[in-house]
Amino acid sequence: MKTSKILFLLFISIAILIPAETIFAQAWGYNNNRVAVSFDGNSAADNQYKWPTGDPDDWGALAASCAIMAKLGLQDKLVHCSYNNFIDAPPGPDNKNQLKISADGSIARWGFNKEAFFDVTKQLKESRSHLANEMGKSTASNPLYFMHAGLSEFIYQVVEEVIANGNIEALNHVYLLSHSKFNENEIRRDYHRTWADIQKLCGNRIKYKKIKDQNDKGNPNNLWHSKEDFSVWYWMRDHKDPNINWMYTRVQAHTLNHADISDCGMFYYLLVGDDNGSPEKFKTFIGEGIPSTYNNSDLATKEEEKLIIIEAEKFSLKANWKINKDTIASNGKYIEFTGSNLYKAPNHDNTISYNFKIDTPGNYTVKWFMRQPEGERGTDKGNDAWIYFSNNKGFADNTALEHYEKFYGRSTDDFVLNGTAEIHDLGHKWLTAKFNKPGEYTINISGRSSKLQIDNIILFKGITIDEASKKTKLNKSL
Repeated sequence: MKTSKILFLLFISIAILIPAETIFAQAWGYNNNRVAVSFDGNSAADNQYKWPTGDPDDWGALAASCAIMAKLGLQDKLVHCSYNNFIDAPPGPDNKNQLKISADGSIARWGFNKEAFFDVTKQLKESRSHLANEMGKSTASNPLYFMHAGLSEFIYQVVEEVIANGNIEALNHVYLLSHSKFNENEIRRDYHRTWADIQKLCGNRIKYKKIKDQNDKGNPNNLWHSKEDFSVWYWMRDHKDPNINWMYTRVQAHTLNHADISDCGMFYYLLVGDDNGSPEKFKTFIGEGIPSTYNNSDLATKEEEKLIIIEAEKFSLKANWKINKDTIASNGKYIEFTGSNLYKAPNHDNTISYNFKIDTPGNYTVKWFMRQPEGERGTDKGNDAWIYFSNNKGFADNTALEHYEKFYGRSTDDFVLNGTAEIHDLGHKWLTAKFNKPGEYTINISGRSSKLQIDNIILFKGITIDEASKKTKLNKSL
């Protein structure tokens, strides 16, 4: 057999063994090097400028860009991510800071280094020095690839600091990738500088490449801006990975109701080798989802904040479920399972249900306020029930729960907020209910351990468990 044929067959054999999602041709000489980016997208009004608000495409693009890196396992290569980089624009409150919401969500879900993220409106000096340090340590063997996703004034100031630090020659090993003449040339104040000014400042040392504009507004199936047509991105909304659903909410955040994440096209080009991405290509690239570091308690995405309180006595009680009274319970009432222990499987004679409405779709953490009565405070004593959300709406991580699962907690004399699912082959997991659209849904509880007492069940998103606990005591129940 000829050598060339042997090599070809060897290549095919190796390719078959490698998962399809890992076979990508990286572009512009990139070889798992450091990556930095600076987005604009300020959501606070800058009334000294002709367009007071920032470019909201960055709100979804930051999340999508991080998703691309996380899918490839390159989280540690993102060494700098600044946002809201309109110099002299005002900061806004955190709960309305759209880039911070996207940044914090990406950090928590996919394990990025939070020390690499900066809000320029609040951390100008810190973000400038951080990026100047990353540029200043660049060498031929350790280059920095910078994504130009915001206006140029911030980068001009960074390059000034690199030079002031005596590291101008390091700029020979900085690669700046662009797709937007607007980002390169627009200024928000008369004294701001452009990309041409940066080139002059550094003596053209920074390597520069401009790919084609990643917007194709007239063709929703091409590139990364489908204007008002969100349908091409519904695969995110309907994905089984709840963090991909979250990414869709960041696309939806756009104030002009445009599905525009165009800046992430630079990441797709550099890391995947394709400057002609599309919603369908992105869907294929994401595949089954992205390995997650997400813990529901890490996030406080205020624009998605929602709390649903289900008083336990509102379930349709039957068999061995009884209503009791106690002044420390919400509304002075709680329910108790008075039957015998049912550890092996639920007995549906003791299954109770409650129908509730969802008006804000999303992924809701599920907890309860429960109590183990005195004398029933031990493992599998007065502390658990079987739980199931009809139509498989319950999830542990990314796994849909198709059957009743054990749900347990611990307490003393008070009703305590807790609740963890114990699932065969998965272990102990927080329970999430995933609702893709508004509508009516059903939660089912079945008796498991005798004497368990439940005050209420809560479902929440966009807030931490501590916030949910406080709000439960202040909100009216359903």
